[in-house]
Amino acid sequence: MKRIKNWYRGQSLKVKWSIGTSAAIFFAFFFFSFIQYHVVSQWMLHEEKNNISQALDEISIFVKQGGNFADNEEIKNQIYEKDLTIQIFDAKGNKVTIKNPEAPTYVIPFSPVSNKTVELYTTKHKKIYLGRAPVRFNGFSGYVAIVQPLTRYHQMMGSLFFIMSIFGGIALLLSGLIGFLMAKGFLKPLQKFSTTMKKIRKKGFHERMEPSNSKDEMGELAHIFNEMMDQIELSFNQQKRFVEDASHELRTPVQIMEGHLKLLNRWGKKDPSILDESLHASIQELDRMKNLVQELLDLSRAEQIEIKTRDHSTLLIKTLSRIIKNFEVIHENFTFELIEHKLKNSIVQISENHFEQIMIILLDNAVKYSDEIQKVDVSIEEDHDHEMVRITVRDYGLGIPEEDLSKIFHRFYRVDKARSRAKGGNGLGLSIAKQLVESYEGDIRATSELGKGTSITFSLPMIKDAI
Repeated sequence: MKRIKNWYRGQSLKVKWSIGTSAAIFFAFFFFSFIQYHVVSQWMLHEEKNNISQALDEISIFVKQGGNFADNEEIKNQIYEKDLTIQIFDAKGNKVTIKNPEAPTYVIPFSPVSNKTVELYTTKHKKIYLGRAPVRFNGFSGYVAIVQPLTRYHQMMGSLFFIMSIFGGIALLLSGLIGFLMAKGFLKPLQKFSTTMKKIRKKGFHERMEPSNSKDEMGELAHIFNEMMDQIELSFNQQKRFVEDASHELRTPVQIMEGHLKLLNRWGKKDPSILDESLHASIQELDRMKNLVQELLDLSRAEQIEIKTRDHSTLLIKTLSRIIKNFEVIHENFTFELIEHKLKNSIVQISENHFEQIMIILLDNAVKYSDEIQKVDVSIEEDHDHEMVRITVRDYGLGIPEEDLSKIFHRFYRVDKARSRAKGGNGLGLSIAKQLVESYEGDIRATSELGKGTSITFSLPMIKDAI
């Protein structure tokens, strides 16, 4: 038994499922066959019992009427056809036997009865019915005993058992085949899962399950698995990109600091001017590194935003007015103008913190790259179907060359690297703004003309109840 258990545990899920399904189908057939066999057996025994009871009544009447078995061919034919053995006992136990000469001889013990009885006996592994009935007429007192061998019953049940055995063997083979096919069909998606996971282990997170048209649990599981792998791949790529970007961008300030520290080590101890210059440059690079790391973290968080509800909302004009007032305090020389276009009660679908972050990035860029004309316009308008709101931030500064315009939303892209570095830019602000806008199903674009300024326009969904 232990060996069987160990063998079973070592088999694949397909073999286990095939064995289990086959056993279940076979035992269901066996149980049904057993019930059927038992029902047929009881029905035939009941019919045989009724036959012998009827024969007892007929023979008892015939005896009471003083009939002679030897002269009555009809009675004799019935006795011979049914292989009946009839014995008539008087009160002293003397008997007269009438039976088919070819039928087996049965010894019927003398046992007087007062009422008709029919009982089932088993002799030499065969069943017989023994019926007795009292007979009284013209001063004669005795009883009639009839033995009916269940030859037809045994033949029928033997044939039925043989047929059921044949069908049982066929059922065993079919159940095994059905079990194997069912196991193969049910486990096919799991085999695909296993194959896909092995590919993921060897080739990376880009492997996916093939889309399934089925709406069952396996199809849903495949869909969930692919979504999960999308999230894992996204997180992995974000972390990888964060490390690559950080290592790439931090290389320059680290090299600058290393150069100044070596300069200090070599000459700075004796020359105060070199000491001051190197310390000042190192502090600047440290500030740049700190800002760079913060912007990288902001970008990473922006990429992880998922909008699942419509609970995020921002009062557009109120929030914009507050942000612009803050910039007016910081940049006293600049003029900021808000052009509303009759949208005072507009509510947009975005978290207020994210909206403020987008506006700070755009306004900060507008201030940085404005020269003579220190003015920034912020205009708002809705589209024709009242689904989206467009916010435009326009400056009148340096402008962007046409060949660079399509690249300004790329990570770490700077139109003029030396000038951008001097102004404290890392080339991540517009990437963060773009990621935030697109996370809320909006879009962002830029138009510019060299020497005349730049306009950055982004759109966000409106909440209809507020229109």
